[in-house]
Amino acid sequence: MTVPGLHDFATLAAGDDEWLLTALHWTGALRITVGSACTEIRLSDGQIISVGDSDHDAADAPGEVTITVAPDVWTRMLEPVPVPMFQDLRSAQHHHGLDIGGDELTKHQYYPALRRFLELARASATGTSATKPLTQRGASRMGELSPTVGRYVYVDVHDVEYRIYFEERGPADGGGIPLLLQHTAGADGRQWRHVLDDAELAQHFRLIAYDLPYHGKSLPPDGVRWWAEEYRLEREWLMDTVVALSHALALDRPVYMGSSIGGHLAVDLARYRPEHFRAVIGLEASHATPGGYVDWLHHPAVSNDSKAAHMAGIMSPEAPEAYRRETSFVYSQGWPRAFKGDIYYYCVDHDLTDEAHNIDTTSCEVHVLNGSYDYATPPAAGQALADDIKGATFEEMVGLGHFPMSEDPERFLGYIRPVLAGIRERLG
Repeated sequence: MTVPGLHDFATLAAGDDEWLLTALHWTGALRITVGSACTEIRLSDGQIISVGDSDHDAADAPGEVTITVAPDVWTRMLEPVPVPMFQDLRSAQHHHGLDIGGDELTKHQYYPALRRFLELARASATGTSATKPLTQRGASRMGELSPTVGRYVYVDVHDVEYRIYFEERGPADGGGIPLLLQHTAGADGRQWRHVLDDAELAQHFRLIAYDLPYHGKSLPPDGVRWWAEEYRLEREWLMDTVVALSHALALDRPVYMGSSIGGHLAVDLARYRPEHFRAVIGLEASHATPGGYVDWLHHPAVSNDSKAAHMAGIMSPEAPEAYRRETSFVYSQGWPRAFKGDIYYYCVDHDLTDEAHNIDTTSCEVHVLNGSYDYATPPAAGQALADDIKGATFEEMVGLGHFPMSEDPERFLGYIRPVLAGIRERLG
């Protein structure tokens, strides 16, 4: 019996440029089991050679990947716009028992193809297109200079000099409340470009989006044999780097906002460095996120495209196609070691399980916001964190995922403008 949604898969895949690119050179099989139905897709050098019912047992031979999922879960995953935690293979794996098995290396190498497989299956099941329309271009801005300006500043951290790149925008008079913007693991400050483009925020805040050392345009430091060392982002260095950057720019107790590792850092700063900040905003934050520091995050046979595909699945399917793709694009460009190294902080070195209740919000405000589609730090995790911090606020960002500022900036700004306005009224 053919798995629901796969009747037209071969035809759709054969004419889908994204599938052809993501399945490039794949030789093996993808076997999908939904209840008693099992369909096998066999490939040779990236080309589909057969799609049919299968009674094979799960295998872990090179090139073979298996997906096993309950019928009711699969049905919800095939909805045109799935509800949170059904939007992606990984979200269903984390929350609804879906299993991705087979050859360990193949499933990481070809995760971009596995994501596209689900999108094509959804299109087949619903009779919709797997290719989303793009936003039409507005009036030409040919020759217009962006008000955002990029610069470098030298920052000393733990006796090492770093040349840190940052982009900023603020009031024309050079004033405004300083607002530091921290990117996510393995990415860089480009994630904040839409926030820097917001003229309303720039009237009152000096927006500063920076690249951590080893990320984006912040090159590794001279005098350190970084190429022969394992890169590992640790809490003390990360906190001290942000504080040192603030001092280098002569900021007066800035507001801090970050997402993912940046969200975790927000509450770590509130706990361990509160005297340096007026307020912190943790996007996609939680007490802790153990279990994700694994070897495939940096493997010579797994490309950065795979990391980008994993991040794509943690975004909202409601977000504009161009911005979701832009967010993945940034992820595909990072130093290969950076993502795994950053995840060390995200999954190991950040843990406020026994410390969050000690945060004093009378000296540093704490605001937590988590997207409804974020399966790594879902809204319940953000709520639990805020509940543990007396005086903290929490809000679920409905229709947003793990990268709210870049995947759907207009919706995100609708949530963050009131938070920042409140901070400005109370502490500005």
